[in-house]
Amino acid sequence: MGRFSDLWASGKFAVKARAEQDERDQTEAAHIFQEMSPELGVPEGTKAIFDALKSRRGQETGRWLRELSGAEQPTANQIVESSTPAAASANAFDETVAWVDGIFKEFADLAFEFNKTAVGSDLLVSYDNPQLFEKKSDAVWYKPVTRTYQGRLTTRQWALIIRGMETDIGVLLLPASMLLAFSGGQITDSEYPPFMQVSRGQDGKWSIGGETVTMAAIPHLAKELLGDLIRVSSGVMNESELFSKSSDKPVFNGNLAVGYKGQPAPASAASQGVAQTAPQPNALDAGETDTQNLSIHDACDIVDEIVNFELKRLYEQAGKLQPGAPGAESVRKSISAVEKFRTKIVEAFEEYTHSTLPANPLQNAAPDKSDLLR
Repeated sequence: MGRFSDLWASGKFAVKARAEQDERDQTEAAHIFQEMSPELGVPEGTKAIFDALKSRRGQETGRWLRELSGAEQPTANQIVESSTPAAASANAFDETVAWVDGIFKEFADLAFEFNKTAVGSDLLVSYDNPQLFEKKSDAVWYKPVTRTYQGRLTTRQWALIIRGMETDIGVLLLPASMLLAFSGGQITDSEYPPFMQVSRGQDGKWSIGGETVTMAAIPHLAKELLGDLIRVSSGVMNESELFSKSSDKPVFNGNLAVGYKGQPAPASAASQGVAQTAPQPNALDAGETDTQNLSIHDACDIVDEIVNFELKRLYEQAGKLQPGAPGAESVRKSISAVEKFRTKIVEAFEEYTHSTLPANPLQNAAPDKSDLLR
């Protein structure tokens, strides 16, 4: 399946699974869902890596960041931050926004560098910048509003979500096929709890695993979290990649995803000096177009294929340019524009799916399998 077909299938499953409260039925439905779409299932090896990372995040991360801060000389920004008395009394949610924005600023640079070497693999990272979400509770008479500020990184099969609340920031890793259920509020924290949290105490100080951290730790934290996403997505974890003190830029199969055995990307026409044109998906080939039988997610998959091709071309171009070289900034802006374009498509598709599926969650499901889900 393509990215949008996966999301559509997972949305149908999530709606149905939430409607069935009996745990036995949900387990059975999960097995049937994996049979319908095996590529959406989580391999045992990947799950083992995810479980290992969960056990190492939190206290170990906080201790690692504390040791890093002790080994480094404080910069001017760190000195100003630690000596500002207003920090403790600042609005908690404003501080949350500042933390999340800082993390995603680092993600943008890290993903750009990593994607130069991950072109053509399922590990290519796309990022959605954080947005403010407000949810009103009608269950209480004064209708309180819950605010979250969240963004995400995604690979073909996994997503890393940074979710900022009033006094804590949760970091979640979940299969990309569950993104629709998560964004629709159909997945609870008990089902996919954060595997790490950055918490704000009553004294205004932030901590990870009980260890006090400042915003000066954000570059190190962002690099480690990107590494977590790549390790889980690639199905391999090299111990030397964890808690690295290296300031090297993240490199595919260099200092991230070491040991990944994905299919090598075929040589591009650009690398051979041949002029490139956008690929023509089969559904759009002359004489073969059958628009009446194309669904929305099929159409989005076609667009996504073309977007991926354009990103691959741009990243290959960026990889040949040194920072500051003529044209380097222009290529990066083009990549950012294409990423933003794809983000808008994904957001619109998620909104469309959430509004469509609840009315008839099994519409378009394969007849022989949908009967089993009833």
